[in-house]
Amino acid sequence: MGKKINIRIFDGFEILLDNKPILENLSNTRKTKLFVAYLLVNSDRPITHQELFELLWSGEDYANPATALRTLLYRFRSMIDKEGADGLAGAIISHRGTYQWNRDLDVSIDALDFKALAEAGINPTISAARRKEYLTQAIEMYKGTLLPDFSSEPWLIAKSASYRDMYVEAVMAYIEILKSENQTAKIVQVCERALALAGTSEILELEAQIAKLTIANPDASSRSSVIAYYNEVRDLSVKLHDEADRMQAELQEEVIDQQAFLCDYRTFKELYNLQRRMQSRTKSTIFLGLVHIRIDGSESGDPLYEEKIMTDIVSCCQRMLRVGDAICRKADSEIAILFPADSYEDAVGVLERLKTAVKEREDDEIVIVYRVRPLKSGRD
Repeated sequence: MGKKINIRIFDGFEILLDNKPILENLSNTRKTKLFVAYLLVNSDRPITHQELFELLWSGEDYANPATALRTLLYRFRSMIDKEGADGLAGAIISHRGTYQWNRDLDVSIDALDFKALAEAGINPTISAARRKEYLTQAIEMYKGTLLPDFSSEPWLIAKSASYRDMYVEAVMAYIEILKSENQTAKIVQVCERALALAGTSEILELEAQIAKLTIANPDASSRSSVIAYYNEVRDLSVKLHDEADRMQAELQEEVIDQQAFLCDYRTFKELYNLQRRMQSRTKSTIFLGLVHIRIDGSESGDPLYEEKIMTDIVSCCQRMLRVGDAICRKADSEIAILFPADSYEDAVGVLERLKTAVKEREDDEIVIVYRVRPLKSGRD
């Protein structure tokens, strides 16, 4: 019988072989660790080389992203071979420009196990006894923050919030079962642990308060006002939850185009000022790039020909920039770009790469001049 491998991504990142930590050197190479962690959290889909490269080397200049990614994969596989963790062989699948965590692997991942147990426990079609069993395991398995070393990463915030919401939903379902069994003291214990792990939740706070009042004096009339308020808050919470789902579905596009956002100058101006507002309360720096293009080819002077070249150049820039960047045609021969970067040097690097790509793409002699400016914050 093979040794059991468990991966913990709640409240840390640890790989265990028969409950003993392995691959501890993974923590010494941040990019390799982030590479593996990202594939684990997004194991439900293949991840493109481009998405991984933007995650791992945002703002950095690499001639061959695929080679850089293969190096990370090689490091991870070398660690597996060195420690004899045969159960992790084939953990990462490479296929047609994508990487994906192998979900057929006989490996237990605490977050995925929690999700499966919570979904089973919330299911109202199975018996209360079986639901209680699933919910007990799920609630015990949840440990709070998902991958705390990367908690500030934007991609992880939504994932962590999703697990947190599922945990609160599982706790509420468990409390309803405890109520039917008159286990009031247990309700207080469950609520207090949940509040410590999940943070503020008015519903859980009210559940704990009602349970404490019941323990103090089961016949007290003071509970009635608290219960009435609780019922109102619970009903509003359900209503707002459904409304938020409807609003999100209404606002978001069915599929986000995986390239920079191309817009007119008026929209670009609105985005510029929105970014100024956001920059005043975040640590990110947004840059404005202004690019002038002059075409000196054999057919220069022909407006239709020059327009075709400019359209091609805008399309090229749109594909090369990242999905969150914005680009607009400011004038006949000028384009403007909004994009984040870690430093002025990185921002210049972005424009240099665009310049090189455009000049390599077109047969005509093209002169490109650009300037880069960091946005002033909303307070400037």
